[in-house]
Amino acid sequence: MTGMSRFMVNEAEVAAKVMDGEAILIDLSSGKYYSMDLVGGFVWSLLSSQHSVEETIAAVTAHYEVAEERAATDVKKLLDELQKEKLIVASNAESAAVAAPAAPAEKSEYTEPKLYTYEDMGDLLALDPPMPGLTEVPWEGADNKTEEGK
Repeated sequence: MTGMSRFMVNEAEVAAKVMDGEAILIDLSSGKYYSMDLVGGFVWSLLSSQHSVEETIAAVTAHYEVAEERAATDVKKLLDELQKEKLIVASNAESAAVAAPAAPAEKSEYTEPKLYTYEDMGDLLALDPPMPGLTEVPWEGADNKTEEGK
């Protein structure tokens, strides 16, 4: 990974949303879900716009009270984790889709961006339990219906 490397969201397998600065990610192929704190959410928003590693580090340094060296170490570590989990993939884009956000008048407190992984879907199922008595899943078997099922 170089400073000019760019990444993009693995849209074929990942659904993601940044809410109130926190990134929530769901790997649709594995069922794992992830979250990242405020700094991680900020990095994710930059990755979503295909900013380079160098641009991402510069934006983190401009927005948070952190030395460039530490920001570089932390951002690269986070990018490695995101790649390992297949949440991002390398991009061939020449430049970012949008400009980096303007630096605020006052920098925010910095915390190391971390990727939190959740492998149990029990909590989500508790919020949205399967419907009892549902025997046919509408999207399954559309091509597999037999003559008697029509």
